[in-house]
Amino acid sequence: MKASRIAVGIFTLVLVAGLTWTARAGSDDQLQRGLDAYKTGDFAQALAAWRPLAEQGSSEAQFRLGFMYAQGQGVPEDAEIAANWYLKAAGSGHAKAQYNLGIALLQGKGVGKNAAEAATWLHKSAQQGYAPAQYALGLLDVQGLGVTRDPAAAAEWFRKAADQGMAEAQFSLGMEYLRGTGVKKSMPSAIEWLRKAAKQDHLEAIYQLGILNPARGLEASSPETLAKIRAAAELGYSQAEYDLGKAYATGKAGLTTDKKDAAAWFRKAADQGLARAQYDLGYLYENGDGVEKSDSEAEAWYGKAADQGFARAQYALALLVASGRGTAPNLERAFDLMSRAAAQGNVKAEYALGVMYGGGRGTTKDYSKALSWYKKAAGDGSAEAMYAIGSLYANGIGVGEDQREAERWYCQAARLGLEDARKVLGGDPDTVCKETATPHKSLTPKATPTP
Repeated sequence: MKASRIAVGIFTLVLVAGLTWTARAGSDDQLQRGLDAYKTGDFAQALAAWRPLAEQGSSEAQFRLGFMYAQGQGVPEDAEIAANWYLKAAGSGHAKAQYNLGIALLQGKGVGKNAAEAATWLHKSAQQGYAPAQYALGLLDVQGLGVTRDPAAAAEWFRKAADQGMAEAQFSLGMEYLRGTGVKKSMPSAIEWLRKAAKQDHLEAIYQLGILNPARGLEASSPETLAKIRAAAELGYSQAEYDLGKAYATGKAGLTTDKKDAAAWFRKAADQGLARAQYDLGYLYENGDGVEKSDSEAEAWYGKAADQGFARAQYALALLVASGRGTAPNLERAFDLMSRAAAQGNVKAEYALGVMYGGGRGTTKDYSKALSWYKKAAGDGSAEAMYAIGSLYANGIGVGEDQREAERWYCQAARLGLEDARKVLGGDPDTVCKETATPHKSLTPKATPTP
């Protein structure tokens, strides 16, 4: 079945476009013969039975033809023809066709993307009690997609679908109660609905029940919490796999630290595309923890996470490629990666970018840009960047020489514990660094620092 993922707040949910096939009451023998043929995989026979009925106006046959064209079953896949058949059936009040037409309009498959029109058809289907449409309409109300944002209405639609046993809706309603959006915040109600979803092996619900344990009087690192997270991990939920890997990596929840087990769980999550797991697995390879040390493997996993915009991976990969570990040195690529990480506020990358501009590494030397990035990193708490700014002023590099300004920056770095700054100042910053203190005659540091 085909699906479209729509992000809603802190959770990601699925609109299901594929549908189960059940014979409708009153269907004639020809419709049933088509269904029997479809179930055996004889799509040609199913089409031969349903097409005449569809052309005669049978909404059920029209819907089924639309589905076969959407899936490419017995015919070339054609989203436009599928949407046309769905439209015919939907116009006759067929709830599943109305739902599938709504999904097509949301995705722009076979028809122009139109969220407002999608919401109209989904509403028609939802009013007939079709749970997937009720759930989908709830998602639209949460996001204000094609409709006016209405968390309360979303919760009601989720409830209607949840009452019919739809696990995704039960999970969503539980999250609404957990966050207090659309309903009054209620931990007991949240747990009630999450448990219903979890009983249907809904992985996110199982995981949420695990991390909710602290709110129920249990420690976040307790064995009870870990047991629920492990259950979700063993069912293949990537976030739980990652959390279990972290527990092994840090020895939490009564576990003995085991980097080998940590790497195994990180790999499971990384293989599913979880960026933070890809980064952590890369880190283990770079340091040889739990796996055989391999710069090339580290580069590969950092690269996967970096491609997803994970700033820490972009920074780590930049250092690798700049040094030539795991690959040929490539300062231009390193500069690009460092720039992407710095743009996301990674303080180490901000400082490193200042160093690269100051040294002309991977880019044209530009002291004004170096100073700008150093100041950005310093504003984010980097003692190394504060020291670097002091170095520029002390030596008059790219700025006018200013020993008082240099001392001010060295003092800030020294107060954060940077030993090099303390050495330059020649004493304890609490003693040396005073507003009225006479500037040192010479505050020349060692060479400009490197990332």
